[in-house]
Amino acid sequence: MMFDPRVARTAIGLAIMVAATAAIAAPKHVVRPQTASRLASYHWDLVGWTGGQVPQGKPLRLDFAGRRFSTDTLCNRASGAYRVSGTSIRLGDGKGQFATTLMACPEPAMTVERAYLKSLAAVRTWRIEGDRLLLRSTRGGTMTYRAAHKPATDAPRKFIYVSAETKPCTGVAPMTCLQVREKESDPWQLHYGGIVDFDPQPGIAYRLRIIEEKIAHPPADGSSIRWTLDQVIEQRVVNR
Repeated sequence: MMFDPRVARTAIGLAIMVAATAAIAAPKHVVRPQTASRLASYHWDLVGWTGGQVPQGKPLRLDFAGRRFSTDTLCNRASGAYRVSGTSIRLGDGKGQFATTLMACPEPAMTVERAYLKSLAAVRTWRIEGDRLLLRSTRGGTMTYRAAHKPATDAPRKFIYVSAETKPCTGVAPMTCLQVREKESDPWQLHYGGIVDFDPQPGIAYRLRIIEEKIAHPPADGSSIRWTLDQVIEQRVVNR
């Protein structure tokens, strides 16, 4: 059998072209870096807890800012320093101690709080998968948090009053709207967009400090402004 170098060169060239085409066509798996700045980009709400039960109602929210963290504990609020090195993380002073407010609450809130703080103190590694933050402890337990929108630190704040009474209104469909105003002397205005993290109770009037942000690309049927609760300044029962 005769060896034809021209045929060999052609075969090798075709093989290289096929390999290059396959490499281009293959989807690239992009892994976003696990940088500590991503921790501070969102609020994190507890949605899963190995060895514990996630409380119903207002979520246990975890926040990172600068070199400190803070979290709701169901009854109180805890905070402290945190340290990150690669996928390792330590919360608090390294001895399982956090600074906390000291309000006493009825059971089972206090039992849940103690268990939650104990789990946080045992956390040693972290990872973000999509919109989930996974904190794993020395005992193999996992605390799973879901990302929630966090307003920009330089977003403007303003004060508003919220009526104790809602009103029927119509957006893309019939709905119920809050009544809001900036001054007590102003007439009530319907607010169609809701207020993030605000859970108004019937018969309660509020004064709030809210964070106002512009939405770059709002949906066709949505508001171009997002309001997020910053602080409840006062609230009072309104007799009807």
